Amino acid sequence: MRTQRLIALIVTLAATCLAAGAQASSASQGPHRIIETARAVHSLPSEEAAHEYPVRLHAVVSYYDPYIDPRRGALFVQDASGGVFVSLPARPILAIKPGDLVAITGVTGPGDYAAIVTAAQVLPVGQLRLPARPLKTTLMQLLTGAFDCQWVEVEGRVRSAHLGPGNVVLGVAANGGSLTAVTVRQPGVDYEALVDSLVRIDGVAAPVFNQRRQMVGVRVFFPTLRQTNVIQPAPRDPFTAPTVSIYDLFRNSAVHGLLHRVHVRGTVTLDWPGLILCIQDGKSGICMQTAQAASVPVGSFVDVVGFPAINLFKPTLEDAVFRTAGGPAAPASLVPITADQAITGDLDGRLVQIDAELIGRNLAAADPTLMLRAGRLIFPVILPRDATLGAVTWKDGSVLRITGVCNTQIDSLNSNLLGGPVRLQSVHVLLRSIDDISLLQAPSWWTSQHALESFAVVGLVVLAAFAWIIILRYRVKLQTRALRASEDRLRHLSEHDALTGLPNRILLNDRLQTALKRAERFQTCLGVLLVDVDGFKEVNDALGHQAGDTLLCHLAARFNNCVRATDTVGRLGGDEFVVLLPDLLFPAEAANIAAKIVSAVSDPLAIDRTLVVITASIGVVTYPEGSASPEALMQCADEAMYAAKEKGKNGFQVYRPKPAASAGEGGSVLGPAPHFALPTGRA
Repeated sequence: MRTQRLIALIVTLAATCLAAGAQASSASQGPHRIIETARAVHSLPSEEAAHEYPVRLHAVVSYYDPYIDPRRGALFVQDASGGVFVSLPARPILAIKPGDLVAITGVTGPGDYAAIVTAAQVLPVGQLRLPARPLKTTLMQLLTGAFDCQWVEVEGRVRSAHLGPGNVVLGVAANGGSLTAVTVRQPGVDYEALVDSLVRIDGVAAPVFNQRRQMVGVRVFFPTLRQTNVIQPAPRDPFTAPTVSIYDLFRNSAVHGLLHRVHVRGTVTLDWPGLILCIQDGKSGICMQTAQAASVPVGSFVDVVGFPAINLFKPTLEDAVFRTAGGPAAPASLVPITADQAITGDLDGRLVQIDAELIGRNLAAADPTLMLRAGRLIFPVILPRDATLGAVTWKDGSVLRITGVCNTQIDSLNSNLLGGPVRLQSVHVLLRSIDDISLLQAPSWWTSQHALESFAVVGLVVLAAFAWIIILRYRVKLQTRALRASEDRLRHLSEHDALTGLPNRILLNDRLQTALKRAERFQTCLGVLLVDVDGFKEVNDALGHQAGDTLLCHLAARFNNCVRATDTVGRLGGDEFVVLLPDLLFPAEAANIAAKIVSAVSDPLAIDRTLVVITASIGVVTYPEGSASPEALMQCADEAMYAAKEKGKNGFQVYRPKPAASAGEGGSVLGPAPHFALPTGRA
């Protein structure tokens, strides 16, 4: 009882001293109302909070972190009315901890998102405890901003743990999305053991915000692991869990839970350290993103654990870790700015005007780009793609006035891991047209470099007078050679496919007619294969037309590897190819080559860091069994190809004419050659 009275007396004396200091400060600054609750501070509009009203609070420390934000220390306090953020210098580190009762004096400030207490003096006056009944919330409720600075409880599954020098950032998958949970790193604590655990975390809700004071995400700051209640612990060693076949991921018959990490094992087929790891377990393969920078040789046998996810319509593992297994509108207002204003990030998306010196052009950029310097800031100016810089007469050193849209580039990694607003990485200025650039000052023309250039030009003119005849004759020779090369190129382009370089329909018809005449004269066999790629449209839709073009080029190379040097592989268009096989010893050779092509096509292809597995359906027709005209042979091959598709694709079908006894019925038959398909796992 005596101890409680002593604490109360200390609190009263401290409050009296702080109030006297606040009144003296208030008297020197003018009459202001004194704010005495956390809720009253937090609910102030930012414009009103900027008036710096005096603040006097008695509250409990709910979170103190001197490391999270390099600008200031992070202090959250709670009283009976609610919570508020208190801005403190990052150094020195105060001797306070969560649960301490403190007396705070200071003034209001607008803060980065909501009103805060700034210019604060913090005095410990006692010891209480953290709120025993946190507000139970969901992620969607937190994203409204209504629980900012409040002591809340969130539930989710820990997906990752990033250990920094002073802080630990947990990635938590909650109902409706994801959030980050941040705490001060304690020595000797195994935070990575929380990965894959279902937890309830008690802590302070805080927003992730941008330079416009807009909420773009949410964090929960929790003091220690004592505020973390593990509902469902993670396995001690996820690598000891039973392995799951890659083929069984996301299958209805799978028995493992997809909310947890799964354990797969296989042989490494591709490794980009810190980016992508691909493995294969004999029947199936999978690629996943991984942050591990350690390199593992291709062909190594590895164990991988990660969270199942779906990316680009196929299974993958997220947050994977591995180890070797022993194997027209109104014009916008224009804002003239300086270099220092440009790098604040407050002008993102605004129409600005800045004067800068031209220092060069970025020839490697996809869009026309000028490089300018304003003070210490070097920034690119990007013009529309249809703008041309060839007609621009500005020289390096010119002072230009640039009018365009300010486009700030954000450092997404540090913005996610560190406190405070998102981090600015660079500044671009996007122009509407070439007219947005005006010349303010041209550089002096007569320089020492220009003087040397002038003397060099005079010398070149003298030399040119003596060499004119030789140069003229040489140019005539070059022009003649160029004309011949152009004729050869035009002839090649008219007879070959522009994408794959294979013979096109014109050259194929010519070679087919020649091969038919040769077969008739020398009584030999001729084979025609019509190849249609199965599933090409799905690959094109999922990965884009550029990936589809790359796939067609790889297929053309595989077709050429399956045939003889005297055979012809051509492209009719789209995903249809024709293989012409002259001078066969017997018709069955055509079926053998078709089987080789089906097998070659089914091998997986790596396109744009994605493994693609496709198949082919082939129609086979031979002469003299088939017709004697090119058009009829192609029609027969087309019928056989569609028959192969109807039998399940990934195979070929040989065309056979109907027997004479069935001639009266018309048409043809496809057979008796069987439908060839690849073994399971390669289709």
